[in-house]
Amino acid sequence: MSAADILTGAATLIEARGKCVREYRDDDGRLCTVGAMREVAFGNALTAPTGHGVDAATREHYLTAHRAMHLHIGDRSVTNWSDEHPAEVVVAALRTAAAGLAPAGGRS
Repeated sequence: MSAADILTGAATLIEARGKCVREYRDDDGRLCTVGAMREVAFGNALTAPTGHGVDAATREHYLTAHRAMHLHIGDRSVTNWSDEHPAEVVVAALRTAAAGLAPAGGRS
């Protein structure tokens, strides 16, 4: 799974389950941006990239995805930015950041 896949998958999860604020995942299963990215990369919104059992390649792809999103939103905290924006804006930003990572004519 590539960094672009993580971003695209996170967008799809937020579209399907909804977006929450101030939590990675709420009791209704909604996800914030970082929670959705973690859910795609690690299978659980609460798993940190430094968590036990996270392999190095997956960690690198996640960190690349997180950095791409961070840069796309203007060098701000992804978590704080996510809390301040509606789901539609977050989904569009995730997809745009993913497109920026994918090489022309193919996937990353």
